[in-house]
Amino acid sequence: MNNTLILYIISGVLALIPAAIWLSIIFQRTKRRGIQILIFVGSIFSVVPVFLLQYFLELFPQFDVLKFLDSSFQDQNLQLIFLFISVGIVEEIVKQFLIRFIDRKYLLIQTINESIQFSLVGALGFAFAENIFYIFSIYSQFGIQQLFVTYLFRSVFTTCAHMIFSGFFGYYYGIAKFSLNIVEQSKWMGKKQRTTRFFGNLLNISNYEAYKKLTVLKGLTIAIILHAIFNLLLQFNQIILVAVFVLISYFFLRRLLSQKSGRLILIADQDNQNRSTMATKDEEVVIELLGLWFKEKKFVDVIHICQRL
Repeated sequence: MNNTLILYIISGVLALIPAAIWLSIIFQRTKRRGIQILIFVGSIFSVVPVFLLQYFLELFPQFDVLKFLDSSFQDQNLQLIFLFISVGIVEEIVKQFLIRFIDRKYLLIQTINESIQFSLVGALGFAFAENIFYIFSIYSQFGIQQLFVTYLFRSVFTTCAHMIFSGFFGYYYGIAKFSLNIVEQSKWMGKKQRTTRFFGNLLNISNYEAYKKLTVLKGLTIAIILHAIFNLLLQFNQIILVAVFVLISYFFLRRLLSQKSGRLILIADQDNQNRSTMATKDEEVVIELLGLWFKEKKFVDVIHICQRL
């Protein structure tokens, strides 16, 4: 057994320690541990597209993003911002690919909490694989002294950051699965949903599907922006700011989770909802009254109209 293979094995063992700790924390809040272990193992291979992309850029330097940014932007800070946004796009997409694929095929996710938990596990698998290569590379170049500091930082903050960014995506991906419920509730509360209707008409899809796509895109955008900010702070060696940023992101995610959206009941097909026995004209009147009540706060007017009816 050569030294390189031994070093990779040691790197894998070291990377597995924080991954096992984070998994045990996640397992305390779930009963579907078997599927989460499978997602963790499968997500380990999500780093493969990232390394294949790097290898492709080495073979075809004319597609090198760094050279393109260098020729397009004179400001080095702008170059770094666009570079890290590009990195965030690639990594956040590949981290969630397996979960979205399984969910579309087998309807894996039934609640918002499950969406977040599976996203956290997927991110943890990606971070575990990434840590193996970082540990191997840093030890090979700088030795064990530099490795110790980097190992602690990546075990705590980098791994946690990956999970938090994916947690935001998981939250909005879970919300998107309830597009039927949310769009219907918004209609009854008198909300116009102009953006949803605009994209629905533009893409020739239903309002429910438009809301779903926009919500998934929102979650992905937030994850990418947070990922880019994290990498940018690391680039300038702002370790304290990195720690503060991760903590703020965590508390903001916790605030989202404190909302009572987890009580929604998943309806995958509009036809499965109970159909109204009310006439269409009467429904329109009721919706208009609800709009006056919730949106325009014309409580007295609504009461008087209902009394006359």
